[in-house]
Amino acid sequence: MSVSPVDLDVKELPRLPFDNPAIIGIAPQMLALQQEGPITKVGTPGGDAWLVTRYDEVRTLLDDRRLGLSNPTPKQSAENTARGTMIALMAGDDHDTEPARHAQMRALLVPRFSTRRMRLMKTQIEHHVDELLDQLAAGPAPADLHRALSFPLPTMVVCDLLGVPLADRDRFGQWARGVFDQSDDQHSVNTFQLVVDYMTELVARKRIEPGDDILSELIAEENGTLSDAYIAGLGNAVLLFGYETTIVRIDLGTLLLLRNPAQRALLAENPELAPAAVEEILRLGVGGKGSNALIPRYAHSDITIGETVIRTGDAVMLAIGAANYDSRAYPDGDLFDLTRDKPKSHMAFGHGARYCIGRTLARIELTAVFERLFRKLPDLRLAVPEESLHWQEHRITGGFNELPVTF
Repeated sequence: MSVSPVDLDVKELPRLPFDNPAIIGIAPQMLALQQEGPITKVGTPGGDAWLVTRYDEVRTLLDDRRLGLSNPTPKQSAENTARGTMIALMAGDDHDTEPARHAQMRALLVPRFSTRRMRLMKTQIEHHVDELLDQLAAGPAPADLHRALSFPLPTMVVCDLLGVPLADRDRFGQWARGVFDQSDDQHSVNTFQLVVDYMTELVARKRIEPGDDILSELIAEENGTLSDAYIAGLGNAVLLFGYETTIVRIDLGTLLLLRNPAQRALLAENPELAPAAVEEILRLGVGGKGSNALIPRYAHSDITIGETVIRTGDAVMLAIGAANYDSRAYPDGDLFDLTRDKPKSHMAFGHGARYCIGRTLARIELTAVFERLFRKLPDLRLAVPEESLHWQEHRITGGFNELPVTF
């Protein structure tokens, strides 16, 4: 028998976000729902949605063109300003134009993130990591790893990529936190306007003085016919999506390795295991109540999952975090294990048409960090109890404001 959202009693629905007693990991209620079945109806702050939690179903739906980022019934949408900005940057704010605009966006940006370019950036990224770790090691302890390493590294890399002066990097961090702050709509609007103004001015400068960077290349695309505003919009997307999630993963990866001393020791002795460590960090790096591990979509036509019918216009939450822990895909899926034998591809970068453009760059950054971190600072440990760390639930990307460590 087919089931649709209107058939269920809203008062009985589980409500996202689920409470989680741990700083890292999947909320117990999420795991319980995963055991019951692959899909269930839940309440969310923006309205009711279908929550998909199992690996196979999440992966299949991420690759299903009948799901989109745009809401086909926008009058019913309850998006906050921060989330609305994020969706617009991803060309998902208009149902009629999403396919064409998203395709054009990827056609212009994917070549900018070629494997060749990323490999050329690798040496510079490793230099940044060495420099930051040297400064951290030479400084006083305890120190804030977030401010000393996790925040500056991805910001420096995105500055290199866009041709942005390094002196401006600290401003980017504050802007990203403001743009993606779901608790203050006006602050989100104001800080995003600062990003727009800055990027528009930077594009205008690069028309006169081009460099070896993405913005200059985009100016030369299509016989120079792309407008400054459009190029600035692409730059905004690269800026705001290109480093914030990597910041979060460096912090989470450090915590995961500190929680698993045997794996940490194995990595310190065998730095060639860093890529495997990165994949486990990406797979298991879910913070707080898990908002950084949910991908929102809307059904653009009816979709059947088992006996459940997702109707056109229904909201769908694809729980990539829960899917990455699913024991059906990963035996002992909650264990951090650098020696997993041919593990399945995780979905930290999504899958399908919206597969993360910057995944190769993120992997290079994270590998450079975790090849070096515990060799440079073998006695690294938290300087505060883990339970005192504060995950920022109000930000779309989540994350910490600080990660106090000693060494």
